[in-house]
Amino acid sequence: MAGFWPHATEAAVRHLTGSAVLDLRSTGLTPGALITAVVKEVRRAPAPSLVTLLPERYEPDDLRQAWTEQNVPDSVRLGVVCTVVAADLVLDALSNDDLVSDVDPYAGTLDDRRIGDLVARQIEQAGRVLVSGRPEGDEPWEAEQLRTLLHRLAPWAEVRDIDDAIDSSSPSSPAPPQAPIAPAVRGLLGYAVGTHSPEPTNGVVSIVFRQKRPFHPQRLFASLEHITRRVLRSRGHLWLASRPDLVLSWESASMLRIEGAGGWLADLPDEAWPQVHPERRIAATLDWDPYYGDRHHHLTFIGVDLDAETLQQTLTASLLTDEELATGFDSWRELPDPFALNLS
Repeated sequence: MAGFWPHATEAAVRHLTGSAVLDLRSTGLTPGALITAVVKEVRRAPAPSLVTLLPERYEPDDLRQAWTEQNVPDSVRLGVVCTVVAADLVLDALSNDDLVSDVDPYAGTLDDRRIGDLVARQIEQAGRVLVSGRPEGDEPWEAEQLRTLLHRLAPWAEVRDIDDAIDSSSPSSPAPPQAPIAPAVRGLLGYAVGTHSPEPTNGVVSIVFRQKRPFHPQRLFASLEHITRRVLRSRGHLWLASRPDLVLSWESASMLRIEGAGGWLADLPDEAWPQVHPERRIAATLDWDPYYGDRHHHLTFIGVDLDAETLQQTLTASLLTDEELATGFDSWRELPDPFALNLS
């Protein structure tokens, strides 16, 4: 069970039925050491199920990744990973740009995540999101807005209140653990990165932007402030005309991160394709373009009172024009690139 707010996690624990609880929140354990502690506890005190409380700095995928790398006995299975959120604090937290390392001494000075990054990832990496308490205004519409927002942030997760009885003694039979897929690059493997709901639902708007033609580096850079305005969370991948060989991941909560995420399959020789994740090969083949290959953008933007039409127009205006496209790949590489100092 993950979560940034101790009081919310403790409230969720009080609603548990049928489980033993192992509290590892106040530890400096690495994910591998944490799994070792879980296995040791299961052997020491066997129980139908064991709910492990993760340190506040943990993301669910930290645990999943370590689980695939550890020699965990078959008798110990990883169930649903839950994230608990405090209903009255989560909205502000998504915009919080304080460093995680400033509030958690175990995070380490190399941890450059912001609180907004951590909270967003804890939500979108969860199999189940548990809501503790009520929104600050305690109005029914605020609770509905929060629930809608959580569904947009993690459309693949179950969202429920902790007031609903949580019987963790009979978890669903989990599939063998696999290495997690970062939400920012889900689209490369053919998965959805979000839901396209441009009309407000309880004030929440979510759009998905998919295009093949590249972004003009200067126009995109100049538009970043307008693109991220009023956006609580965005994620996905893209490509720049000046860097046609590079997949870029896009992620924003409290701040925007654009980072290199590998290359495009269009640049690989045929003999290298078998080494690529099979789901990515299938996704690329199904969406292959004779000119661009598998290059494309797949981004989602989520916010409250977000102007979907203006955002779509801004993103589209940042793409290459027909005239610029006609100059070809070699010409695009020479375009002035404000991202050059930040990408490798």
